[in-house]
Amino acid sequence: MSIDKKGFKYRLSNVLAWSAFGGVFIGAIVGDNFDDFMAGVWVWIFVGLINYLMVGNFRMMPWKDIE
Repeated sequence: MSIDKKGFKYRLSNVLAWSAFGGVFIGAIVGDNFDDFMAGVWVWIFVGLINYLMVGNFRMMPWKDIE
């Protein structure tokens, strides 16, 4: 499956992937306990599922391109 890299789905996928990754990263740095980090991980997984349903790629590492 090929995705148009100028299309709305591709850009939305990037925004979702980077925001989820950033949330986990910030939660790990700023959070004062392990529960904050785990909440961020669950959000990251949920956003990954949304990306998988939308573009067919789980995108756990947002810097990797959609094939």
